[in-house]
Amino acid sequence: MAGGLFGGAAITFDPQAKSILLGSFPHLLGNPADRVHEEEHSTASRIEGEHTTFSAYLMTHNARVALSCLALGMTWAIGTIILVFYNGVILGAVIADYIRAGQSVFLAGWLLPHGVIEIPAILIASQAGLLLGQALIGWGSDQTIGQRLRQISNPLVTLICGACLLLIWAGIVESFLSQYHAPVMPYSAKISFGILELALLTFYLGFSGNSRSNAFTQKKSTANGRELTRRQKE
Repeated sequence: MAGGLFGGAAITFDPQAKSILLGSFPHLLGNPADRVHEEEHSTASRIEGEHTTFSAYLMTHNARVALSCLALGMTWAIGTIILVFYNGVILGAVIADYIRAGQSVFLAGWLLPHGVIEIPAILIASQAGLLLGQALIGWGSDQTIGQRLRQISNPLVTLICGACLLLIWAGIVESFLSQYHAPVMPYSAKISFGILELALLTFYLGFSGNSRSNAFTQKKSTANGRELTRRQKE
């Protein structure tokens, strides 16, 4: 969020910052209105027959970013934080640029279908990187570094595998849906699809694992109660 606010503010208050922030993305350097016009009039022919190749590229690229977020946890998570901040800057700059140009509907239809899955997936992978960094630092822990790493091994695998699965879906959606614009695909349909995806993902992340967590808490509480009773008897 801090990166997004920084990128958006930089574009808003200093238009010349656009060439610096988005220099790695030549297709984003032009006028957003011109790009929207070009996209809407070339969608059907531009990606015809290239869905599979483009989808595979997106999956590979996004998975590489996710794995980088995890691997940079080895830098005590400093690298993970920098990478997440950088991606936030780019996203914030793009959003501010298109909103200022009056292309917010196109922006929502373009980003929502895959972005509501892709961005949480990257954040989940980054959470794995932060978890790894925390284990390496070990503040307030009397365990050895080996014990701390073994303790987080299962959560790390769960987080990074879950992130990669989400990114596979995001790559499919981006290739087969996000790249189609009006009049081929109505923006309202794309936005509605993105909102539905976000709602389902929020529901899943909000409620998955609750029963297991509650069972573990209850089991731990019972064990503590038995231990307390035993000590009182002694």
